[in-house]
Formats: sequence, structure tokens, C-alpha cells
Amino acid sequence: MNLNTSSLRELGLDLMQEREFLKALGVFAETVHRQPSDHRSRVLAARCYVEIGERERAVMALHACAEGLLARDFLLSATAACKLALELNPHERMVLETLKRVHARAVRTAPGRAAIPPPAPPEPLGDGVVLENLMTLSGSALAERALEVLLTPDGTVTVDLQARPPLPLFADLSPATFVDLVVGLTLRSAGAGTVIAKEGEGGETLYVIVAGQAEVSRSVQGEVKRLGLLPGGSMFGEVSLLTGTLPSATVTCTVESELFEIRRDLLGTLSQTHPELPPTLAQFAQQRMAKNLLVSSPLFQPLPMEDRRALLQNFQFRGLAAGERVLVEGEHSQGLFLVLAGELVVQKDDPAGGQVTLGVLHEGDVAGEISLITGLRATATVAATRKTATAFLPRSDFHQLMRNFPSAREYLEGLSSRRLKEIGDALRPMEILDAEE
Repeated sequence: MNLNTSSLRELGLDLMQEREFLKALGVFAETVHRQPSDHRSRVLAARCYVEIGERERAVMALHACAEGLLARDFLLSATAACKLALELNPHERMVLETLKRVHARAVRTAPGRAAIPPPAPPEPLGDGVVLENLMTLSGSALAERALEVLLTPDGTVTVDLQARPPLPLFADLSPATFVDLVVGLTLRSAGAGTVIAKEGEGGETLYVIVAGQAEVSRSVQGEVKRLGLLPGGSMFGEVSLLTGTLPSATVTCTVESELFEIRRDLLGTLSQTHPELPPTLAQFAQQRMAKNLLVSSPLFQPLPMEDRRALLQNFQFRGLAAGERVLVEGEHSQGLFLVLAGELVVQKDDPAGGQVTLGVLHEGDVAGEISLITGLRATATVAATRKTATAFLPRSDFHQLMRNFPSAREYLEGLSSRRLKEIGDALRPMEILDAEE
């Protein structure tokens, strides 16, 4: 039977379903024999070793797989292979050393970092001289020959150092923190259609897509709106995790995917032994929120990207607790607020008593512009409905910056006029009723 490598892999998966793990090992090893770069088959072969009680051989196969992926610059997949090996033996030194080399490779290409070459790879443990078809073997001979194949490097690889992005966030950590984080995180498989994060719920976990793809959607006026796709290498959930705000979108796998899950309690535990972790995470989250704001907020849309960055540099990060007020009706505004994550509710005192809710501000929306533009006191009270992250521009800096960026001032003046009209419309019915009485 002459099968291609894809068909062989499917045959191996069928054998695993039938719990014929030794036979499946032979099929996966033969697949790697024919195509050394098939690292998925290498991982599946390691699983077969675990099932037949050969955990040390599984660790060796996964380590060789990680080295091959690192050589090809698949840093997340190499990290995942190391994670699988460490689940079998958390103290395996050669795997921990490979993780450090993954981190060094990520740092090497991170923006603004010095180009420090990673440590040299270890010598291969196998010579790759396997001539027979492994599917014809059985018993201990098969287990031994299969390992020889799986320890064979997948060939010389020339990698473009700029072809793939560095590891998100991980490159900002120290090597020791990175290793401990990988040891503690969870590697999860999810099928197509699996909801990973749900809008308005949870927010306790940061996710990294190791392989696969996910769709981002949000409920808009009762209808689900598709916002985009997240490919392998994407990170999501970090804003909710680090600010305490609820997720603003739903993320659903569109294909079979593998993800890293990093929970808040793990970060709390690691922070006790790695005190540099919290400020690194906070800075990373602020950078991600700022990047999203430059794209999503109408305030920045008329500006070239360089001017957007220059304007945003004058804002300060400010976190708000639930119920905290940023504007108080009848008082001068402290400055301009931009919502990064969470939400603000806008309310005005009703002459007939109580309050009228005028609207809710979400990611990219601004607050405080009416008082700043008109010089009058705030026409409404604006408060956080839950934990909310904002970018804040102090009142003292506002007018000078608006002179430097006239298109931003033009947008805010138009927004101020529209909102004043909306406030009048919201209160007019009650005023008419009072006149009639």
C-alpha cells in the first residue's frame, strides 16, 4: 500500500481511535521518515509513546520536535512542544534549555532589542539511518527504530529572521519568568465552533492562538456583527484580564485550534517570585489598548498615523472603578477621556426629578469635550458602569494640543454640537408636559 504522508497520518489517527497505539506509532514514525518536517506526526508519535508507557521516549521525541520547530522559527509551536514534554517531566533539563533558546530567539527579533544570537542547539541524538519501512516492524524493535527517526533533525533550514513576528508579550519577560509561565499555563485543543471567550462574561484568562484561527464578533443592537479573524500567533483577553473589565467581544474557533490559556491566578502566583511581571503586563496591555484606540476612535481617524501617535502620547492611562465619576454635572471637566475598555454611562438631572440616561460610551468614545470646547460647566454626569480603562488628557493640555491638531478639534466641536442637541431632545418632552400642566 503506497500512501502519501497525509493519508498515513489519517491512518495513524484511525489506529489511535482503535487504541492500537504501537501500530499508530509505526505509522507516524514512517510519516516522519518520509517527510521529516511533519512535526504534527512527531507530536502524535509522542502521544503514542505515552499510551504504551514509554514516557521518557515521548519526552525525547517532543524535545526533538521542539528543536525542529525552533529551527524553522515556529516559536509558539516550539513552545507548545516543550510544554507537552514538561507535562511528562517538569524537570527535564534539555527541554528547559530549549525553552530558553526559544525566548532568546523571540527577544532577538523584538522591536528595539539588540540582536543577540540564541545559544547553539544541542547535538542531534539520532543519526537518522533508518532504511526499512517502519510499518513492517512490531514490538520493541518498532519502539526503538521509531525513536531513531523521531530524533532525527528535519534538515537544514534557512529562516528569514523577519518572516514571522516575535512571541507576543513573551519576549518582554525575563528568561526565567518565561520558562515558569510556560510550565504553569494550560495548552488546550478546541474544535471548530468552540466559543473561547464570550462577550460580557468571564475575563479571567489571557489566550494565545498557537495554531488555528478564530472569529471575533460583537452584539450590536441585538444582531451579531462579525469584526474579523484572529490567525495563529494572535493574543486576546489581555485587556479584560489585566484591567478587570468584561470581554467586549466573543471569540469562536473557526477551525480546529490549539491555544495557550494563562489565568489570572497563575499570574498572581508568578508575581510573587517574579516582581517584574505585573509592570510588564500592565505596560503590554496599555500598548495594546493604545494601538486599538488609534485604529478605532473617530478622534484619530482624520489624522495621519504619525500624528495619531504624537497626539496619543499626551494622554495618561487612568483606570476607573465601578461607579467612579469622570464628569459631574455643573462642574468643570477635568479633561478629555477616551474609553479603552469597559463603558461609561452619561446621565443628566431631570427637572422633574431623577435622572435621564442619555447614552453609554464604549471603546473609542470620548467624554468631557463639551465643557472643554464651550468653557462651560459639564452638562451631564459621566460615570463608569464597571471597571473601565481610559486614556486621559488633562484640561491644561487640551487647548494647546487642539491648536496643534486642528482636525481633531474640528471633530470634537462637531461632536459637542450633536451631543448638546441630543441632550435638548431628551429633555424636551418633559418640558412640554410641565408647560401644559
